[in-house]
Amino acid sequence: MSDSTETTPHYGTRLQHWLPTHWRVRDTSGDLDALLSVYGELLDALHATVVQRMDDSFPDADHGRRCQDWLVPYFAQLLDVQLVSPDAEGRRAEVGQAVAWRQRKGTRVSIEQIAEEVGQFEVEIQEGWKRLAMTPRIDRSLLPATAYGEEPLAGAATPGLRARHPGLPAVTPDMRFCSRAVQCAANNPAASETSFPGETAPIAWRQLHRHGLPCAPDSYQDVSRRTVDMRTPTSRRGLHHPRRMLLHVPPPEGFFRRLHQTVQWTALEPLVTEALDTAATTAWRTGETIECVHPELNIAFTIGQTEWNGTPWPLIGLRGLTDGPLRVRGVATLDTPALYRFDNLWLDNRVEINHGAVQLRGCAVRQLRVSTAEREVPVVDAYSCLFKKIEAARGLVRLEYVTVLDTLLAECLQASDSILVPELRKDRIDTDVPAAGCIRFSRLFHLPEKPIPSDPFDPLEPLIDNDPLWRAQHKRSLLRCFNDTCTADAPLFWEATFGAPGCGVLHPDCSPAIQTGAEDGGEMGAYHELRYVLRRQAVLEKLHEFLPVGMEAVLITDPSLACAPPKATTT
Repeated sequence: MSDSTETTPHYGTRLQHWLPTHWRVRDTSGDLDALLSVYGELLDALHATVVQRMDDSFPDADHGRRCQDWLVPYFAQLLDVQLVSPDAEGRRAEVGQAVAWRQRKGTRVSIEQIAEEVGQFEVEIQEGWKRLAMTPRIDRSLLPATAYGEEPLAGAATPGLRARHPGLPAVTPDMRFCSRAVQCAANNPAASETSFPGETAPIAWRQLHRHGLPCAPDSYQDVSRRTVDMRTPTSRRGLHHPRRMLLHVPPPEGFFRRLHQTVQWTALEPLVTEALDTAATTAWRTGETIECVHPELNIAFTIGQTEWNGTPWPLIGLRGLTDGPLRVRGVATLDTPALYRFDNLWLDNRVEINHGAVQLRGCAVRQLRVSTAEREVPVVDAYSCLFKKIEAARGLVRLEYVTVLDTLLAECLQASDSILVPELRKDRIDTDVPAAGCIRFSRLFHLPEKPIPSDPFDPLEPLIDNDPLWRAQHKRSLLRCFNDTCTADAPLFWEATFGAPGCGVLHPDCSPAIQTGAEDGGEMGAYHELRYVLRRQAVLEKLHEFLPVGMEAVLITDPSLACAPPKATTT
């Protein structure tokens, strides 16, 4: 039998090698090889089943293997673990690290591990009691300055130099120096390692001039001491308290990562043209597709045949192979009638589709313009995407978990769990809203008023349109909005500029109606699948179980964690 560490044993090839040579020589027609290939596929499936059965005995097995996700809750029941993470990786970590976390319950190390594993983000911790103003005590000895990563005094120890000792509980900031984080050697006694966005490896840093003026107040770089703040803790107040555990986290980058791969549309256009020619000259069956991977471009092409609105159309798909969306630069113009499918792409310029329809999954698009006229079948079908502009004034637009920042033109609109910032328009000529469609569990610019009956005592009398902002073709629009599930609260993003890190990501101070307004209780908009809001809630809920009685964790989104600290120029 094959070794358990092998992923695919390829028994069909092995059977062919094990076959005596004279039988292989006599098999000129290839029928025997075909028969052995069929047997090999069955043996491969049996081998994979046995190996997976062995792996299902543990949450995390050796050689990178693991049990199936649906088994994790059963392991959690066995270990009495309350799963709170919204992500599969977080739930797996809750089970795999349950014993280790309980052994170190309440320690700073375990708290940091819990926050990073459950929340799937970087965390820097400050203990609230270390940020309090305290009276110096003579009977409490000080560690040498070298224990805090400082250089030993080169000259005479004057009172001014002694006052700069990092171990003193000084409260008044020394205006002569600036206190901040600086990069240092990994073997520095006071070094901490943090993974910063845009950096390929964790960076070691330490605090410089602890008693100086904070360069970034209320950030992880601020170690100044304050009096006790008795207010209810939020990300801005109630932080300086002995019963607080401060968790500084970086703002999410969203689709626009600082480290990303880029490809020009001019490099993809010949491949798209070739794929269209192949789809036109090949006798495909409906639903039949093949995928071609181009590792040098970090993209995979899908070619096939599909049916759109009763008409056979070529299917052309582009899928980014990078960890985050693959940035595609250049104007893309598509004139051939086809169904275009984009997945995991950052389309940084205009995309024009003059004949055809488009499906998008996990994409960020600056401007999408579709000229196809169709009201029964979506010409734009987007799922978990971010748009600056959508222009489909002659067709049906379907949006699910989508954020639109600037412009939305559609003949008909179907939207669910989305954030629609601009005013809805049918075209650029007038102020009509889309003529038909449905909106549910979404944020939009205006909630339409319910029409009132002309005669309140006669329900058969016609209704009077009393909302001038919800009209199409000089009458009330047939665009239906479920007001009970929608909201008109203004969204608050970390960044509203398309292409900037954090664009479209909800700020912690955003309206709760948007942060928890989706049908499943998650956040509305493009990042619903990334679960930024649910991750933060899961971290606080998990830490409530592991913190000492009376301690409270506070999550502080820290913009200074978005970039690495500078290198120290002086000590």
